[in-house]
Amino acid sequence: MARAARTVESVFARELPALVRALAPERILFDRTRRARRLTRPPERWAHPPKGFPPAHRHPHYEICVLLSGQCPFLFGDARRTLRRGDLAVLSPGTYHRELAAESCGPYVLLWLTFHRDRAAMHIQDHLGGGRFDTHALRRWIHGFPEALACVNAIDLELWTAQPGHFHRVQGLLLQLCGLYERGLARMPAGEKDATQDGEDVQRWRVETAVEYVRDHFAQPLDLGEVAQHAGVSPGYLSALFSRTLGRSFTDFLAACRLEEAERLLADPALSVKEIAARVGFDNPFYFSRVFRKHSGVSPVQFRRKLPKRGR
Repeated sequence: MARAARTVESVFARELPALVRALAPERILFDRTRRARRLTRPPERWAHPPKGFPPAHRHPHYEICVLLSGQCPFLFGDARRTLRRGDLAVLSPGTYHRELAAESCGPYVLLWLTFHRDRAAMHIQDHLGGGRFDTHALRRWIHGFPEALACVNAIDLELWTAQPGHFHRVQGLLLQLCGLYERGLARMPAGEKDATQDGEDVQRWRVETAVEYVRDHFAQPLDLGEVAQHAGVSPGYLSALFSRTLGRSFTDFLAACRLEEAERLLADPALSVKEIAARVGFDNPFYFSRVFRKHSGVSPVQFRRKLPKRGR
C-alpha cells in the first residue's frame, strides 16, 4: 500500500486484516519459553541504540507489532530477529525488545498496538531508510476501550497454552481486534480521525507516549533527550509540551515519579534509605534526601517514622 494512501481506517479495515488472514504459525513471534521475560537487564551489546531509537526496554502492558512493509531487524529478549512483511510479534508484559534498525537499514513500516486497562494506542513507525523517520506518521489513542485489552489477553493465553486449534483461534481474535479498533475509531470525533500533523490529538499522543516511557524507566538514568527520541520530537519541543499539557516541567515530572515510588518503598523497613534512593534512580542518597524533603516537607527517615507500623 502506498504511503500516501494509508489512513488509520484503512489499516484496520483492509491492510491488517489481509495480513492476518495470510498469517502462518511460524510468523508469530511470542515468548513461549519466557526467556525474554526472565532477563534482569537487556543484553550489553544492544545497550547503545542508534539515534532515534530507544534502548532495549520492556513495559508493564501488552504490545503487538506487525510489519506492514519492508524488513526490520528486531531485538526479542537477547536474540536478534528479522521481521518481514506480515510478521507479527506479541509482546507480553515484561518482554525485552526494541527495533534494531540503523543507518544501514532500508525503509520499513511497523505498526505498533499498545493496550492499557481502558484505552489503546496505535502508531506507525515509518522508517524512511538511512536512520530517518517520518515524524508525522499515524498515531492515535482510543480512550474508553477496555474491549481491546480483553482481546489481547485472550490472544496471549491461546499462544501460551498452545492447545489444539490455538493458531486459528489467534487468527480469529486478531481479526476481532481489527473490528474493535474500527468501532473505537468510529466513536472518535470526526476532526481527530485523519489528523496526521502535530495538531492537538498528535500532541496529546506524544505527551502520553513520553509519560508512559518515563513511568516505565524512571529507575534508570533518564534524560529529556532519550524520552524525546522515543516520542519522535526534539527535546525542546517535548519540554514545551510537558509544560503546556501537564503544567510542570519534564524534570519535575520525572522527580515526582521517582519520589512516589520512594514513598511506597519506605514502608518496607528492610530497605535502607540508600537502597531506596538507588532503586528509584538517584545515585547520591544525600541528593535524594534533599529532593525528598523539598517534595514532602520531611526527610525520608521522618516520613518513614510517620508510617503505620507493619503487623508482625
